[in-house]
This record gives sequence, structure tokens and C-alpha cells, in this order.
Amino acid sequence: MKRIQTVIGAAAAMLLGACGGSTDVAGIQGSGSPAPAAPAAAIGPITGFGSIFVNGVEYATAGARIMIDGQPGTEAQLQAGQVVTLEGSVNSDGSTGTATEVAFSGDAQGPATQIDLTANSFAVLGQTVRITGSTLFGEAMQPADLTGLQAGTVVEVSGFANAAGEIVASRVDLKAAASSLRVKGIIQGLDTTAHTFRINALIVDYSAATSADMLANGNVVAVQAASLTSAGELQATRIEAQPVVGATANQHADIDGIVTSYTSSENFILQGQQITTDANTKVVLHGSSLGVNVEVDVQGMFNAAGVLLAQKVEIRPNSASLLRGLVDSVTVATNTLSVLGVNVTTGGSTAFEDKSRQHLRPFGLADLRVGDYVEVHGRENPPGTLEAGTFERDNAENRSYLQGVVLNAAEPNLTVLGVTVVTTAQTHFAGAATSAANFFSQAAGRIVKARGTFSGGVLTADQVQLEK
Repeated sequence: MKRIQTVIGAAAAMLLGACGGSTDVAGIQGSGSPAPAAPAAAIGPITGFGSIFVNGVEYATAGARIMIDGQPGTEAQLQAGQVVTLEGSVNSDGSTGTATEVAFSGDAQGPATQIDLTANSFAVLGQTVRITGSTLFGEAMQPADLTGLQAGTVVEVSGFANAAGEIVASRVDLKAAASSLRVKGIIQGLDTTAHTFRINALIVDYSAATSADMLANGNVVAVQAASLTSAGELQATRIEAQPVVGATANQHADIDGIVTSYTSSENFILQGQQITTDANTKVVLHGSSLGVNVEVDVQGMFNAAGVLLAQKVEIRPNSASLLRGLVDSVTVATNTLSVLGVNVTTGGSTAFEDKSRQHLRPFGLADLRVGDYVEVHGRENPPGTLEAGTFERDNAENRSYLQGVVLNAAEPNLTVLGVTVVTTAQTHFAGAATSAANFFSQAAGRIVKARGTFSGGVLTADQVQLEK
């Protein structure tokens, strides 16, 4: 019998299904800092390089082992937005550390199907992929959104699992047509006679792959294959088992993921890990409510039973607002800039990527110049300002874009992110609102995306559209 290859170490034991999060030791307000160079593990999306940023901590990677889809790789192969598992230590400053191992394993790789622009979703190998304002797209995808994806194109998706087992994508990359097929998820419906199991809607035939010795319903595995059978089943050539338990008592953890089961604020499941809170837990809700399918960051410590006692629980706000245009000013000392007249703040969780012709790596706020063309997704807070979740520098184009909740909608003008948007007789009203009258009757309080020319603090729109 062939053996199942087990990948990643103890820290990776917390990586469950199509999930992402992070475990580090520092940055827990009100709970103190650990001793210098305290052992830590991180699971979460990469937000920058130099060496590598995960969940606001910069980890030196000079001596780290880099693993990509179960094979040795290099840091240069990693991309912003990819969910990685990192083992190492964090210094007492809470912002720097050292990685001993960094591992990336894509959640699904295969041809895109069932592209739904209305629902902002598509499918890969029976896995539903959800696109959000925080999703980063590889440079090869043009335009860099779901409209740039064609059915049958091979993609690799990295992200988090929600309660339905769908992948909430943090990054989507185009891959070569001949790339291998790969899917990661929870084993369901294991049939040891037929040598099959399911990962959501996908049936996996493991008869030609590894032994069933370690296969069991509820286990998390990554499956690799060369092709689908005529019946649409995935013919596995390799299975990598990923254990779901392995954190040691008193190990610090910081899991950033999506709540998949919720009993109460004192007891819920995050990426398969049981989380408990107590009177000392600091809870930051950002005006939202904790519950199923809410993205949160949990920092705490494992007990002897493998339960994570949270020292801090913070909801990750949705990145529903958007700016795309020229930089007006940059102030590195305060981590702020202005784009289209809107004040933007960046932080440790902001993912930076340079898609311009300069292709800088590492890339960050200090590399920006007035007049650079950028796209920023984030949360409007306070009104008229933007907290950046993702930040990309692109090659310049003539049009500018705004997306946010509409204020002061009175035909022909509206306000988005504090910017006046002017519609004219030439403005195209896209989507369900096909006329100016219809649009303005619905716009107040709704999220609207406006495209046009920015001058003198005003965006003259050639197109506006009500968003979901």
C-alpha cells in the first residue's frame, strides 16, 4: 500500500480545509507581550514582503524552509493574498519575528466553471468560490476582477472556508492549461469499497493513489490529480493528509478566518478550531455582530485540551468600498495617503502589491509617489475616509473609480466616500437601474460604483451602477 504524505508541522495542524488564519504571539492589547522570540505559528494571507508579512508581523525568512503545494519552493514564488502557514517565533515588539517554515497550499486548482457575475462566484472542481472586495487577482487576469475570467481557464484559488464549505477567495491566479488539478477540503462520504469520498460536490477516486489507512470522514486532505474521469470524478494521484489537532498547551495562536459554527460568543468554531472566551477576552466588533460566516481574528492560547482561549476577538470588516485613481499625497510617518481627495489609512493587515511596470518587491507605502495610479479596497471609517484592506499600484489609465455607500443623492449628483459624483446626459446607468430617475430613486444608502473623470474634486461619471 502507498502511504499518505503528511505535510506541514504542528502549526499547520490548525489549517483546516479551505481556510486561512494566523497564529502569532504579539499584538494582543491589554494582555501583555510574550518573552522575546517566543515560539509562534501563523496561518493567514500574506500582506507584504520584506521578508514576509503575515497578520501584521514581519518575519525574517533567511533560514526558513519554503513549501509550496507540498514541494520545496522559494519565497519569490509566494504572492500577496495567498494563505500560508508559518512556524517560527515573534519578538517582544510584537511586529517582527523569524520564520523557520512557510507553507502554501492552494485550496483549489483547475478549470473555472459556472461563472456568475451577479453572485460574484464561480466553481473549480466542484468547489464554489466567492469573490469579495478583499480578493486579489494575479496580474495575468485582465481586467483584474471576475469579468476577466473565462470558462475553462485554469486558476488557482487561495482563501477561507465558510460554513457551507465554499471558498471565500483571498487570491485568484491564472495557471497554465496543463497544470495539475488540486483540491483541499474535508472528507465526506468515505466509501472504502468503491475507494471514493467527496469534498463538497466533488467525488474523489483514490484507488490509484495513497492508502486509505489515514482517510476518515472529517479529516482534512489536499488531493492532487492529473485528470477527471469520464464521470467527472477526480482521479487522485497523491493525497496529503493534514491533521486537525496538534497545537501544544500554552502555545500562542492568532487565527484569522471565518466562523463556521456558533453556539455563543463564549463558544464557537473558527476554521475547525474550538474557540472559547472569558471575562478577560477583549472583543472588538466594529459595529457588527459575531456569528456564522463572519470573518474574525482570534488571538489567544491553547489549553491542554486543545481549545483556544481567546485573549482578543476582532471582527474583520468587509471591504465594500473602493478607490481607483491617482495618488494626491503620501505621508509615510502616519501610514496615510490621499487618493481622489479621499484620506486613506494603511496598517499591518493591509495587503500591498505592485502591478505597475516597476514591479517592486517588496512594495509598500514608502514606494508610492504623487501621481501613481492605485486601486484600494477597504472600509469607510469614519465617513469620507477609507481603511485600506488591499492596496495595488497599477499602470495608469484615464478613468477613475469610486465605490461606497451613497449620501446626498439628488439628481443629478450624489456623494460617495465624501466625493461629489456628477451624472450627465452621457452617463450610462448600468445594471437594474437603467435610467437616471430609476437610479436616483434607489441610490440613497445603497452601495454604488461610479466610473468617470476626476477633476477639481469632482468625479464626472460616464457610468454608475448599484452594487449588491
